[in-house]
Amino acid sequence: MSQNSKIEKSYDELTYKSAAFAQSSPYKLEACATLLGINPPPCKNAKVLEIGCSFGGNLIPFAVNNENARVVGIDLSGEQIRRGQEIVKEIGLSNLELIHGDICEFKSDEKFDYIIAHGVFSWVPDFVKDAILRVVRENLSQNGVAFISYNVYPGWKIKDVVRDLMLLAAKDQNSTEERLKAAKEALLVYKEVLLTRDNEKFEKFMPIKSLITWIDDILSKDDFYVVHEFLEDINDPFYFKDFCEKIDKFDLAYLCDIDMKDVFVPDFGNALVDDFKNVHFADRIQSEQFLDILNMKLFRQSLIVHKNAFEVIKAKQIGPSDINKLHVVANFIKKDDGWYDRFNVMPQDICWLCEVFNKMFPASINLSQILEILPEDKLVVYSAFVRLITNSANTMIVKDELKDIEYRPGYSRLNPNLINYVKYFLKHKEETNIGFANRFCVSERLNLVDYYIFLLLDGKNNLEDIASKALKFIKENDVKIFEANGEEIKRNKVVSNILNYVAGTIRIASMLYLLEEI
Repeated sequence: MSQNSKIEKSYDELTYKSAAFAQSSPYKLEACATLLGINPPPCKNAKVLEIGCSFGGNLIPFAVNNENARVVGIDLSGEQIRRGQEIVKEIGLSNLELIHGDICEFKSDEKFDYIIAHGVFSWVPDFVKDAILRVVRENLSQNGVAFISYNVYPGWKIKDVVRDLMLLAAKDQNSTEERLKAAKEALLVYKEVLLTRDNEKFEKFMPIKSLITWIDDILSKDDFYVVHEFLEDINDPFYFKDFCEKIDKFDLAYLCDIDMKDVFVPDFGNALVDDFKNVHFADRIQSEQFLDILNMKLFRQSLIVHKNAFEVIKAKQIGPSDINKLHVVANFIKKDDGWYDRFNVMPQDICWLCEVFNKMFPASINLSQILEILPEDKLVVYSAFVRLITNSANTMIVKDELKDIEYRPGYSRLNPNLINYVKYFLKHKEETNIGFANRFCVSERLNLVDYYIFLLLDGKNNLEDIASKALKFIKENDVKIFEANGEEIKRNKVVSNILNYVAGTIRIASMLYLLEEI
């Protein structure tokens, strides 16, 4: 059996949950490229190709929200494409085509403005890697942007140890289920060994704490992820510099990483280290590789463009006028010790800006709006704005302004293009192969009542109407509602708080930009 046939069989047998990924959204790619001086086509009528699209879960939210866009996905797994096509048909999407095929055989005269290959490149043979880059070279429009994610060294060197153990334990097992069971048993045994050696003596030559951390992480993941990430024949991490050397042979160039820290935070932050870097690694690729080693980088999500497109902008210096092309959304929460995003506390000296974003959320803000508030402190404002973007992991940057559209009868409604999309999740309950996401591929955990309420946001129903209908829906369908900690909310509490619950769901619709003005 060929390598590609084995990969196809593996994904047919254990399909991969098809999620949406905000980092690979064409809106994100458009914003990053615009900032760096490339003028990519607007998303509303863009042509998008995803290589390794699974059921289409990363494409459907974009296609639903951009009826004039042309969206294509290709995947080696016939089973995933078959089921994905059923979903596309049920939702009624005419602008999304899912193709069962081998990227090595992909031939088209069509040019795509955004090409996505997320979770593919490190997991295929070298000849398939070459085929992906050939497609990018031949089918990416002149100012288009490709997104390619891949595992990198040195961070993956420790994970390689864990994967090698899993492969060794699973090698004599026949079925996927047996291989997975054997691999997990081996991890538990290895963890027991590591725990007995978690002391100063062994720490001198074993990264014990890191190994335990990765074992716990793997054991917490879904089975389909563990199998396809750790038990496939191919998982090929490599150094960033080698990736750049490879794409260069296809007349492609590295633009930036999706988090843009290589643009905004190009230094390590230590004078001795940065002086050494600047003397010995003046080339931007070598400098990035040096920092990858210092930071034990294990995963990259790179934006790729045509080499001749990069040549035009490679000497560009980013300044306030460039930053002002972006609109930024960030949701911060105030706690006793400062302002937090979803993961971390923000630097104390930019807390004032966090407060501004909090008041505006989910409306976007751009640099000129902040300068209107503090016109006398342009340098301070600019520095704070850039630091906020780079310090917050869940900041969203887009090219076009986003409004905070609240639901009011006669004023706003659910975007009609979303009705069939929402109905799909309401109908299939927990048996969906894709996850719900907005046009920026931002996901949200929702339940059946939330989907039902979304459909009631028709511009006619008021809050009381929606609450009454939602309560009836809950009773007739015996829907259970849970707290964030997983504890079920008692029915009498649901009834007494139904107005607040509905108001909260309506706010989620605003925060996800699901509403439009009438």
